[in-house]
Amino acid sequence: MWRRQAGHQKKETEFLSDVVERVEHGRDPSDQILRTEADQEPLIFESLKTPQTPSHHAEGPFLRDHLRLMLRVLSAVVNDQLHLTQIEELARLKGFEGEVEEIEETIKENSALFEVFVLVHDAAKWTTVYFDAPEGSRGRALGFLESHFAHRHDIGISERAKFRSRYLELYETFASERIGQSETQIQTEFYLIYSIDSHYANHDKLIHARTYRELLERVSKRHRLAPRDVDLLETLITHHLDPITDFRSIRPQAVLRYHALAVKHGYDADDFIDLLQGCVFLDTVCASKQVTVSGSTHDTAVLTNFLQSEHDFAPWRRTEKERVREDRHTRERNTIFREVGLDGIALMDLLEMEASPQFGQILRRIHEAIVTGNPLPHFKKEIDAELVKRVEQFYEKTFLV
Repeated sequence: MWRRQAGHQKKETEFLSDVVERVEHGRDPSDQILRTEADQEPLIFESLKTPQTPSHHAEGPFLRDHLRLMLRVLSAVVNDQLHLTQIEELARLKGFEGEVEEIEETIKENSALFEVFVLVHDAAKWTTVYFDAPEGSRGRALGFLESHFAHRHDIGISERAKFRSRYLELYETFASERIGQSETQIQTEFYLIYSIDSHYANHDKLIHARTYRELLERVSKRHRLAPRDVDLLETLITHHLDPITDFRSIRPQAVLRYHALAVKHGYDADDFIDLLQGCVFLDTVCASKQVTVSGSTHDTAVLTNFLQSEHDFAPWRRTEKERVREDRHTRERNTIFREVGLDGIALMDLLEMEASPQFGQILRRIHEAIVTGNPLPHFKKEIDAELVKRVEQFYEKTFLV
């Protein structure tokens, strides 16, 4: 359970629940980001108060807890505090290291886009939330029963608002009597007593409504996204829940609809799927805790099934993507070699050699040793010391999987 890291140290993988717990309690600007956006956008301010229940969202009693955790995971990935290839559940996908790494790189390269996704993707939950409780429960006795028009936007708005207020009042009273307990403890205890589940009727599709589309445009503008990114985000938000249904199991045929969706909107299919998988990782995998008999857990199955389905749908595309990734990694590695003095010209100067087949062999031995972690060839004491110094600088600038 380890991966090679800079400096050739063995790096143990971590189970996702441990990774998220570490990130969840770390310091980052997620709370300030939420406050800043809420101060400027009443729709976001309201959405943060949306109730959520532990059958699907055990990370906290309100939507703010879900968004906060998403932002913290995003920050951890961007700042190299979380590497997807070191998550045990993903590391078990033998042969998919490149695909997992691709998701991480996609998140890093599009961090502003993903931050806007976090802030806006669930904003419509506030107006669409409705509740249900099973027969015989205390929640049902209090009237929390899904009405036949819960999904109707024209009739159900006032009814949903009424029950939303009732739920918040009931929860606030319950929480006020449990000073000293954590929010997740109170959330779980409340659910065990009342058995009320929250649902959100088509909240993902409401991004097309003028109110939420304009919200997306304003938030995107503050994050300096291009107009094309706004359209891309609208599509991602509309379909961010679809993989949960499509990839409950490995279903290669389901990948076709995402290729068709990309073609319809004029996106590169591979890039669109990478972005959607990034959304799934942040939203469904990391920031959606589920309650089990042994505590809360995270489900990676949607993402792993998605990755395996994508491969089975078109295995030759995976080979081509791997070739492109290898070419990119080689270019990046050679750039760092030049920066730290490990390219051919710099090493000829260090070793006081001319270009020749003999030097070519030595250069390959040095580069292979750096990449694989094998011992470096030995030269004069002074040269060895300088070579080690440059290699350490190389490892400071790169992360080898």
